[in-house]
Parts: sequence; C-alpha cells; structure tokens
Amino acid sequence: MVKRGGVVIACVLTLAASLCAAQDSPIFFIPERTPAPSFTLPDLAGRRVSSTTFSGRVVVLSFGATWCTTCTSELKSLENLQGRFPDDVLVYFVALDGRGEKDVKPYMDKHGHRLPTLLDPRMAIAREHGIRWIPVTVIVDRQGTLVGRAIGPREWDGKEAVDLVQSLVKR
Repeated sequence: MVKRGGVVIACVLTLAASLCAAQDSPIFFIPERTPAPSFTLPDLAGRRVSSTTFSGRVVVLSFGATWCTTCTSELKSLENLQGRFPDDVLVYFVALDGRGEKDVKPYMDKHGHRLPTLLDPRMAIAREHGIRWIPVTVIVDRQGTLVGRAIGPREWDGKEAVDLVQSLVKR
C-alpha cells in the first residue's frame, strides 16, 4: 500500500511539474481555424459569464493557475493588452486552480491584479479548448472562430502580440 501511494505521489508531482513548465513553442502564435467551444464559467464574484456574450469582440483566454509562476508572469502584460483595446478585446485569465476562488481571489488581491478571471477548477472548459499544459492562451476572433494559440508565457503587451490583436480587431 505504501509503495502504491509513493507511485501516485510521484505521478502527481511529475504531472504538476510538466503543467507548470509548459511546452513552450518557439513560434509566438500557432494559427488554427476552428469554431470556439461555447462555455459558461463563474468569475471571482460568482457571476456566471457566458461566451455567447462575446460576439463581435476579439477574446483572449489565458489558461493557467496561480501556483504556476510562468502563468502568473503573464498577468500584468495581459492587463496591459486589455487596457490597449478596451472596446474591442476581452481578456480573461482562466484559472485552473483546484480550489477555485479560495486560492485565486486571495492571489489576485495580494498582487493587485485586476484582470477579469474565470474559474475552471475541474478543467472542463480547458479540455474543450484542447489545453494540455499551462500556460496556453487562445484567441477567438469577432466571429467566434478560435484563430490560434500561444503555448507558454508571452509578453502580451509587446509588439508581436499587439500587432496580432490589432490585425484581428481590424477584420
């Protein structure tokens, strides 16, 4: 019994390390063209947010967790990206923390993050979006098409990201 418990713990630790380490892509953004899955998730205030209300706007969904330093390293630049396109782009941090709001809200408050945050502790929506590690950010165009993903941390307020988002806003 003790041996089996050790194997389970080793598997969990390996999975956690691989999730946080991410599978960084040397390409900033990997293009796709698939319909974005619709979803409803709670935000930090407990309000239900439905993707059906995103119509006509570009949506950036950054999947991560507060315990993952590469995930949280993106939060400020994601906030800056949202500030740059306040009327045309919606940016959300989709927190996959297992305890949901109990872990995420204190972290966001402590670090002064004001990025809208959705909670997906069971990773149901993450799986529907093909998320297999974190951080991964997906971008959905105004028509509801998932146009691509960035695997690993990015500078979302840098030139490459701003140019990408700007091109989608102009469509």
